[in-house]
Amino acid sequence: MQAYIDAFITYLAHERNFSEQTIRNYETDLEQFREFLANLHKYLDETAENEIDVLSIDRTVIQAFLGHLYSRKLAKTSIARKLSALKSFCNFLWKKAYIPLNPARGIPLPKVPHHLPAVFEEPEVERLLDGVVGGDLLTLRDAAILELLYATGIRVEELAQLRLPQINFSERRIKIHGKGNKERMVIFGEPAEQALERYLARREELLAADSEKVPVAKKRRQTDDALFLNAKGTRLTSRSVRRIVKKYLAEADLDLSFSPRAFRHSFASHLLLAGADLRTIQELLGHARLSTTQRYTHVSVDNLLDVYHHAHPKALLEKEPHENTINDRDCGET
Repeated sequence: MQAYIDAFITYLAHERNFSEQTIRNYETDLEQFREFLANLHKYLDETAENEIDVLSIDRTVIQAFLGHLYSRKLAKTSIARKLSALKSFCNFLWKKAYIPLNPARGIPLPKVPHHLPAVFEEPEVERLLDGVVGGDLLTLRDAAILELLYATGIRVEELAQLRLPQINFSERRIKIHGKGNKERMVIFGEPAEQALERYLARREELLAADSEKVPVAKKRRQTDDALFLNAKGTRLTSRSVRRIVKKYLAEADLDLSFSPRAFRHSFASHLLLAGADLRTIQELLGHARLSTTQRYTHVSVDNLLDVYHHAHPKALLEKEPHENTINDRDCGET
């Protein structure tokens, strides 16, 4: 079965152009299913071999796997993701004629509650960004990371993979290689530009760090043009970016349940409140469907009312009649 999983992962990477993070998720979920299937075979037949034939995957096995996931009290979102990965794998096997029927067809995904994404209030963003204080190199790097996340709305994985040639400082633009290997342009403002320039002025110091532990030729090949580096002079990972965000959330005394994705949500919501249209926001976020963008751009009723009262020509009542003037409402008539 492992050979089929490997073939599927290769298909996702080279034909579907899925991101590295998405592919890792598929690998993790399918490995979990493979282990479950191996244990199930051992339970039913102690003499069973470890290698599993994909022809043994049927609807009953998939339902048993679902029951196993529910018994572990996993979140419905996690179960839905794992089942979705398995359904895609089975569809791949069927389309390639490795199996005669698709056993996962018709199995519904768990209904996942749609929670509104977390969004920073503008004063919270200011407090967070203003809290990154210090002239040391790693602090300058962290300030540039936070400024860029909020200024562009890019995903953490996209930020971690940024290379210097992707940035056009004269036009304040960045070419992003997003999901499905799709390219888009994002824009950043003066605060992000200044933060980047302060960091880049000293970035070479990180490339020189710890050079005796990593061969110079190999290090330069891997990270010479990587935008954000760690203390060892190698490319910063998306996991490290998440840790950096958590650190400054704590220092700013903000809700630690916020994730780096909150910058993306806030970017979209704050643009919408400022008058940007959904189609423009969709392009900047790199969404294929407008419905996806709408999930990011929720705003509170108070904000909507405030925008309405300031923008709509009929939002404000005309001056009340003179207090001595009698009108129908004063008499209680309808």
